[in-house]
Amino acid sequence: MKIFKANKLTAYKIILASLAVFALGCSDDYLDVEPEGSPTLGSGYFQGDNVQKALNACYSHEQLFSQHSFSFAGVFSIASDDADKGSAAGDTGTDKDKLDNFTHDPTDVSVSGLWNANYQGVAKANTGINIINDPVNEIEDGQREALEAEFRFFRAYHYWTLVRVFGGVPIVTEETDPEDNETLLTRKTSDETYEFIFQDLEYAAARLPQVAPQPGRVTSGTALTLLAKAHMYQSDWQEVLEYTNQVIASGQYALHPNYEELWRIQNENTEESIFEIQGSSSENLPINNLATIHGVRGQWGWGFNVPSESLLEAYNDQNDTVRRDATIIFRGEVMYDNDLYEDDDDINAVVSADAPNPRYSEKMYTGPITVDAQEQNLIILRYADVLLMNAEANNELGNISEAIYKLNMIRNRVNLPQIQGQNQAELQETIWKERRLEFGMEFDRYFDVIRQGRGQELFGPLGFQQGKHEVFPIPQDQINLSGGLLEQNPGY
Repeated sequence: MKIFKANKLTAYKIILASLAVFALGCSDDYLDVEPEGSPTLGSGYFQGDNVQKALNACYSHEQLFSQHSFSFAGVFSIASDDADKGSAAGDTGTDKDKLDNFTHDPTDVSVSGLWNANYQGVAKANTGINIINDPVNEIEDGQREALEAEFRFFRAYHYWTLVRVFGGVPIVTEETDPEDNETLLTRKTSDETYEFIFQDLEYAAARLPQVAPQPGRVTSGTALTLLAKAHMYQSDWQEVLEYTNQVIASGQYALHPNYEELWRIQNENTEESIFEIQGSSSENLPINNLATIHGVRGQWGWGFNVPSESLLEAYNDQNDTVRRDATIIFRGEVMYDNDLYEDDDDINAVVSADAPNPRYSEKMYTGPITVDAQEQNLIILRYADVLLMNAEANNELGNISEAIYKLNMIRNRVNLPQIQGQNQAELQETIWKERRLEFGMEFDRYFDVIRQGRGQELFGPLGFQQGKHEVFPIPQDQINLSGGLLEQNPGY
């Protein structure tokens, strides 16, 4: 893939220093980096390489360390009951110990990292929309709409991340006046933020293709799945049912037969994948650091974000050995790829019996060599989520038999007994348990529990305070730079 490098981002001067400074427009050198591995449009799709650069910027942004790496693991996983900080006792990971015990605060780098990264993503999407609507770029109307749909998907995805982490946030679009401080610095409500997300995703779902032209490109199914998931967080069950039914009816996706194979490099972009961030063998691709962050400490990485005793017990309580063993690496375990190194006396894929932590994440395992250059993709959305969202929506709407049918599709894959004869309340609890087992260590648990209203119940023993920890603090530097126009979340 072609790589575009630049020294600065000139299309938008974005949140890195202050939310108040936005410069609209575009320039050939507005990318901060263009790593390998991102999907590209391909030649002949449009006129002018500014559009190519703009789309590449959106895809490559998802691979950045600040977007889907250490801060992401801290907020979306370590803070939950699925994971512990891991690593060594004295290695805090800057603030991952604080996220683990709910003592995080507005000065922590994980919250500022996610704030900045996601507004960078918003800015790149807005820039792309401006570029394709610039008359200098000769693009046919149908192609223009398809491109705008792609940019609007990414904008919605970043606001979807922001609203879960921080609650309502300032909404900045391609039309926002860079001098309009009231818009730039005033938080919308959570409901208003979700409504904006819905609008972008509805636009994208109606105009994106069903089939991706290249692996990793977003499709109408990607937009519909995220639309369903965002509506689920708002308890809009009729909409969840409608959008998941559309994804199912499209016939574009299916459960991969072997659960444990989903996270192996040879099975990237399977029939189950709906949104998958592409890795690369390049050592310069920041998302590859996920392997380092999660790798067995002292052997293959830093050993952060390790599966908790609570998660292990959840698997054992259901005798769910398939998903347990696909999710958790244990001390002394011989990894599935060890035979590849049987002729090499210096390398093996056997976990030390004395590893500092009793468990590590297998879904982030890439192998015992050249960890920083491993090309494993990161799955964000997959078809199993569509089926479980559909099951939950059917149950909430009283369609219990259909909910059980969809739930059992998930359980059948991992050889668990079929669910039958449950009432609505029992089935809700069962579906929630199933989500934990299906998506263990996939960065979904924390906000899944929050949207279920069970934060105090499940996270209270870890330090969770109701009315505070449903969201994370707005970064203090942003509060200061806004002159107080940005309001802090309660309790921080």
